[in-house]
Amino acid sequence: MKRTTLFIGSLLFAGILCAQTLDDVGRMAINVQRPTSRNIPAEALNQLEDKMHQIITTAGISDNAINRRFALTTTVSVVKKDIISGSPARVSQTLEIAFYVKDLIDKKEYGHATISSVGVGLNENKAFIMAFSNIKPGNPRLQKMIDNSKELIVAYYRTNIDNIIADAYIQVQQGNFDKALYQIAQVPDVCTDCTQKCRAATIDIYQKKIDSAGEKLLQSARAAWTAEPNADGAVKASRYLAKIDLLAACQPQVSELMEEMKAKVMDDERKAWEFALQQYEDEKAREQRDFEFHVQQYKDRQAREEQLHQEALEREKRQEAREQRDFEYAREQFHMEHEKDMAIISASRQVALEVAKQIPYMK
Repeated sequence: MKRTTLFIGSLLFAGILCAQTLDDVGRMAINVQRPTSRNIPAEALNQLEDKMHQIITTAGISDNAINRRFALTTTVSVVKKDIISGSPARVSQTLEIAFYVKDLIDKKEYGHATISSVGVGLNENKAFIMAFSNIKPGNPRLQKMIDNSKELIVAYYRTNIDNIIADAYIQVQQGNFDKALYQIAQVPDVCTDCTQKCRAATIDIYQKKIDSAGEKLLQSARAAWTAEPNADGAVKASRYLAKIDLLAACQPQVSELMEEMKAKVMDDERKAWEFALQQYEDEKAREQRDFEFHVQQYKDRQAREEQLHQEALEREKRQEAREQRDFEYAREQFHMEHEKDMAIISASRQVALEVAKQIPYMK
């Protein structure tokens, strides 16, 4: 049972373990909180929201369906508004747009940047749309704000990971297993230590969840069987037993109760019981197939990763071989040039010697 649980945990966190080689900050998620304003038309707000998503995407991150804690928000102020005469007249607006990265739970601000943008249109709506369209997602001020915010958020999780896990276990004590798992699932892969702690806590809490649910279902099954120790009671009890997770710690007791009911069911009631038993076995067989499917997926993924690793090694070897050949060629060229130079020097010395022989000896 323990080995199976650990294997399930490995499946759950295979993606996390593979991602540990990435830059810590690069795995942070910041969501976009849709802007709201009574003074800005909905169509223009849609344009602003699209730009906010582009800012996040340009920073190399995206929304996270699980972690909704940190978000990019904005406020818009109209600094200047003019009516440009002409046919037709147009509206010109200068906007001051403030962007914030906030913790929506603790109401803490992690980053702030303000930019100006001008929009001109036949009406206010079109002027707003043009101003929002002019926002550059790659604006250095905006990207610096996102990067600084990510660093602070990473620091938050590294500092508070133990408290986050402790709070999750408080939920476990209250029987709120799903909420506890959700709290831990919100923690991004900011560092190896955080990832390992969350992995261990998730496996433990999930096992507690299915064990708790299994015990309750087992108690209901026993109550049904005790109330009606016959085929009807066995049918009712088996419905509860079929819902118990295969990895639940009470599976040995489940098997014992099943055997007990089988032994006591009267011959004239055996048909109904066998039908219920078949349903139970079919359900367990389906769960087993699902489990084996996930195991095979995991093995396939591991095999693919190993293949990619081997291919990378082969490319590296080929590159090293090319570099060695280039080095040897360069060395050979150097030696050839050196030998050539030495030959020229030797020849020139011989010429100089011959010339010296022709000079009369000076007394």
